[in-house]
Amino acid sequence: MTTQTVGLVSVAVPWFDAETAARRLTETRQALETSFTVVGPDRLIMTADDLEDVIPSLAQVDVLVLQIGTFPDGNAPARLAEALRVPIVVHSLPEPSLDRGVPLNSLCGANMSTFTLNALEHPHSFVHADPTVGDDMARLAQHVHAGLSLAGLRGQRLSLVGFRAPGFYPCAFDELLLRRWLGVRIEHIDLHEIFTRLDQGLRSKARQDRFPTIEGGELSNEAIEWIERYYGALSGLLSDGAHDLIAIKDWPEIEHFDDAVPGGFWPALGWAQDDGVDVAPEGDVNGAVTMRIASDISVDPPFFADISAFDEKTSTFTLWHYGGATRLARDPDEIRFGAEGREVEFTLKPGPAHLIRLGLHEGGLRMLSIAVQILDERVTLRRAGATARTEAPAGEIVRHMLDNGWEHHVTLAYGDLAEAVRAFAKQAGIPLTEF
Repeated sequence: MTTQTVGLVSVAVPWFDAETAARRLTETRQALETSFTVVGPDRLIMTADDLEDVIPSLAQVDVLVLQIGTFPDGNAPARLAEALRVPIVVHSLPEPSLDRGVPLNSLCGANMSTFTLNALEHPHSFVHADPTVGDDMARLAQHVHAGLSLAGLRGQRLSLVGFRAPGFYPCAFDELLLRRWLGVRIEHIDLHEIFTRLDQGLRSKARQDRFPTIEGGELSNEAIEWIERYYGALSGLLSDGAHDLIAIKDWPEIEHFDDAVPGGFWPALGWAQDDGVDVAPEGDVNGAVTMRIASDISVDPPFFADISAFDEKTSTFTLWHYGGATRLARDPDEIRFGAEGREVEFTLKPGPAHLIRLGLHEGGLRMLSIAVQILDERVTLRRAGATARTEAPAGEIVRHMLDNGWEHHVTLAYGDLAEAVRAFAKQAGIPLTEF
């Protein structure tokens, strides 16, 4: 995450239950502070003068949680949007009781606020959450993470090494569209930057001590030396820290399938992922941006994947690809290398996850989100792979993707992230298709 500062403001008017609203503000701050640096007033904002007084203290926030403590002054959302120009999470509060009236009228105030923000075309999302309920606050946190991701993309430099793999038209991108819509700027780097470092012969030590092969036995010392040379070339490019989001044309120039070279480039891509760099193979720029979003909303590294098979009876996908972080292996002892030193095989760890894709469509952007469960079943596909059970029928999802021309690369992000993906799409103003 590139930014972590969250603003919290609760707006109210005195003719509703301000005492309860103030207590909810304290509870919300305490809950958010377990995950974020939170700034903002610890009192309710009830007047226009109060609001103007606190705006300077919010100048450095990356996301604002606008809590509707009670039905508010309707000018507050517009003023905060204009002054701060950051994503806003509108947070309404459940009523403490409806026995004798409506104490807060927070939901109605949120409705008024979201209307205003929609009309202003300001990035925002909405969550209705009780700050004393753990699941509710987890949903609010997902909205905050989504906002931080969107804010972090502003000014983000994406390093495109080479171009895209030949014929991989789904890896097409619109450079100015990404810059205008998400603030991502692309730096073009020639492939010779990798080859120059390869020629220098610099090596970076492999992230593993054992190299069992898929075929049986161990990799040769010569193969390991070549892999470390490739890793050294890539690490040298990344060494200044400026290239932490990459799309790379890794074949046919670098990974050239030459049997005379007993080691390959692909293990280095996975180790770069282990090092915390988001790397999209095959020059997939939008895939790289998707990986960064996934990194921001999940605690685990993302996995760049193909959906290579599906089973309608079990409603499962087969996922696989090269370049995956070995940290995602369900068992480090299952990691195997191809005898030629190019392929790395392991099974992804089990758990809830989402498949996400930021795609290019009809001159704009769109997003896809598919809820899955990665099963605890070993796969042996000469790549990193997994069996993913889908919540929606797998066949229906595949037909939708093919009928509607979705890209063939998706990003696997671990966690129950439906709310976060939904919040990101809403805040970014990107149409979302969910399964």
